[in-house]
Parts: sequence; structure tokens; C-alpha cells
Amino acid sequence: MTNFANVERRHLAALLRRVGPDAPTLCEGWVTRDLAVHLAVRDARPDAIPGLLSPKLPVLGKHAETVDAEYRELPWEELVNLVERPPLHSPGRWSPIDKRLNTGEFFIHHEDVRRAQPQWHARQLLNDEQRALWSTLKLMGPGLLRKEPESVVLIAAGFGAVRGGKKSARKVRIVRGEPAELLLWAFGRREQADVEITQE
Repeated sequence: MTNFANVERRHLAALLRRVGPDAPTLCEGWVTRDLAVHLAVRDARPDAIPGLLSPKLPVLGKHAETVDAEYRELPWEELVNLVERPPLHSPGRWSPIDKRLNTGEFFIHHEDVRRAQPQWHARQLLNDEQRALWSTLKLMGPGLLRKEPESVVLIAAGFGAVRGGKKSARKVRIVRGEPAELLLWAFGRREQADVEITQE
């Protein structure tokens, strides 16, 4: 089976080249340069990740800020090349780790750019691609939904269900859609995800 994380990485890089560094994204407050910096730093500079996650920690936060600033100064094509082809030491170069870490990441961010463009259109994913996204959703879904005030069940016909949210809630929100759309919904792209929601 093809590594869908790698496919999405290449498609995202091609789209970034096409739209340029100042195009909108679905990530609030970010344009495409911000997104590309995030992805390049995540792949190439794992030493900066603790400071990005906890920017108020004095030494770690300052280090992450310095690394981020360095990557922001890169020429656009060089930055996109880093998104497309991470360095040899990056986990993104090792297929089994890449699949687990990056399938959802690159799909979500590819859609963040695609769906923010004025004339975007839905795309049809292959069943294997939907299956890869379903695996990501099963792994991450409960954590992504943990702060929901009610019980949530994500249902993809032919794939199954993922439960999350407040287990003791009286109400259950049922969200139906393809794995790709459910993953977008779980990752907070709720206005853009093509899902059907019912309450029980």
C-alpha cells in the first residue's frame, strides 16, 4: 500500500508552490508561509518542538522562537522543498513512522490550504486513502474529542465508529461522514467538514 502521508506531503508542496507564501489557510491567523514553517520545523528541528508546545518556558521558548525566525527567512522555494523532502534525520523519512505521525498531519494541512482557496472543489479519495485516514482517526479521535461537553460518536459507513467526549453525558452527538471528513471535523475544521450531525 502507498504511503498516503508521503502522497499528501507531495500534493501539499505542489499546492504551496502554486498559491505562494501569502495565501490563506483554514488555520486561524496563518497564511501559507506560517504553515510551511510549522511543517518544516516539525520535520527538521525536533529540538524546537518542546519550546513550540510550551513557549513560556524561558530557554525552550526562546530557542523555538529563534528556530522559527530562521525558517521564516528562508526563500519560499527552499522552504517548500523542506516540506516536500525532509532531512535524512527526520522521522518523516522512515515510512512506518511517517505513516503513523504524518498521515493525518499532511492530509489536514493539505485541506487547510485547498479549502481556504476561493474555488476549491471536493476530491474523491481512494478506499485505501480513506482507510489510512480512518486508522489515524481511531488512534487520535478519542483524544481530540476529550473536551467535548457531550458524548460523541463518529460513524463512517463501512469502517466503524469512534467514540469520544463525555462518557456520562445524557445526550449523544452522532457525526456521520467519510473518514476524511470526520477527521477534519475532529481536528476542529467543523465549518468545512462535510458531515451529517444528529442528536440522540
